[in-house]
Amino acid sequence: MHGTDLKERRAEAIAGAMDDIRRIESSKGVTREGVEAIRDRLIELSTHREFFTFDEFPLPEDDGSGRRRGVLFRISQDPDDRFALYMNSSDGELSTPAHNHTTWAVVVGLEGQELNRFYERTAEGRVEAVGEHMVENGTGVAMLPDDLHSIHLDTRSLNFHCYGLALERLAEREYYDAEADDWKIFPAGGNIIEGRLDEELC
Repeated sequence: MHGTDLKERRAEAIAGAMDDIRRIESSKGVTREGVEAIRDRLIELSTHREFFTFDEFPLPEDDGSGRRRGVLFRISQDPDDRFALYMNSSDGELSTPAHNHTTWAVVVGLEGQELNRFYERTAEGRVEAVGEHMVENGTGVAMLPDDLHSIHLDTRSLNFHCYGLALERLAEREYYDAEADDWKIFPAGGNIIEGRLDEELC
């Protein structure tokens, strides 16, 4: 398949999925049923495996430490920064502390495995593990704004990460610092590369 044709077909598939996701949120609201329906629509998008590969969304170059860090490719985002969809390309060897998102969030697997652990806040202000799910091809997890999770990767992976609001706008995300026994604020944004076709052609 010609490279430009593949990118155009991928952009069309993404646009169709995001149109559906906007309708899902409008009709079902930011509810458990709603975010699970968004997850299911992204699982459907993930079946187009030819559009989402490491060739198309490569890991960055070695950062000088002997490993390649993960990177997020922005593949859809509304002008008001809502409905942001990223492709997370990771070399593994990554763990995060328990954190929330302050907006709805969905993770869906394409390649590799990403262990998601879920938590509740305790009366003492700490976290208690309440479950886990392995995100891999054909599966995903869906979270409401106050849900707490952590991610753990041992091998390289490709995943959709979709949020109700772009990561650069999430300035109040909290994470639990176990060493300090305290809650802290995640910096907004991240290692993000522009991956939208219309931006590439500008």
